[in-house]
Amino acid sequence: MLHWSPASAGLIDELARTITSVGVNRITCVRDGNAPLTTHHVQGVEVRTLAIDVKPGSDAYPGRLVSDVDIVAARSVIVLPRAGVDEPDSASRLTCAAIRRACGDEVGPNVLVEIEDPEAAFEFVGLGVSNVFYPGHLRAALLGQACVDLGVFQFIVGLLSGRHHVRSLAIPEDLRAGSFADAALTLECDSAGRAMTVIGVAKGRGEGGQPIDVVVNPGPRTRLSECVCLMVLVSGDEQDQAGEQPGMQVGA
Repeated sequence: MLHWSPASAGLIDELARTITSVGVNRITCVRDGNAPLTTHHVQGVEVRTLAIDVKPGSDAYPGRLVSDVDIVAARSVIVLPRAGVDEPDSASRLTCAAIRRACGDEVGPNVLVEIEDPEAAFEFVGLGVSNVFYPGHLRAALLGQACVDLGVFQFIVGLLSGRHHVRSLAIPEDLRAGSFADAALTLECDSAGRAMTVIGVAKGRGEGGQPIDVVVNPGPRTRLSECVCLMVLVSGDEQDQAGEQPGMQVGA
């Protein structure tokens, strides 16, 4: 993962949860600038964080990708927007060009690039990029689906207007030894009788007690004993109820 920063820590958690199923057990995060090599584990996956102190457009950058990162042996590379530059998409193009030069005649890894301007996608043609990801695509896809599906439209309006809320819910004692699937199949209403849907779990709490390390749809076999609370989507007016702690709220 190139141009990584601590702001992308959540991406590491999600990747670690996903890649173990395909036999991958290492993530290498490459920061810009100077920083010592560090290693830690997330959900059984080794996460290495290192830094490259030369700019992507320099002649030395491809060599550093080979010597420091072993970029040719990587299965996949995620190129994130470079922080602190005026044209992050142009900087990402230079990074992709450097990856291509570093790989030489080798096939090289699959490369996914996150861009900020969808019109910049054409700049990556011919650089061996497998996927160009624009975060606004998800919003556009939701709105497009809402235009042809009344149910989706009503749901999105409910989120935006505050009729639906995402809250944390204490795990019932009789489900503590169960799985996420057990909770999803068992819990249909909150203590006020409002309809709710179990959508995820939180693995920890912050200093203020708020849920952190939230995972949406963690998988049916996820053990609730490893979680601190459930995350649920509640329909209706928001009220604090016994056994529930306010989580993040989606809506006005």
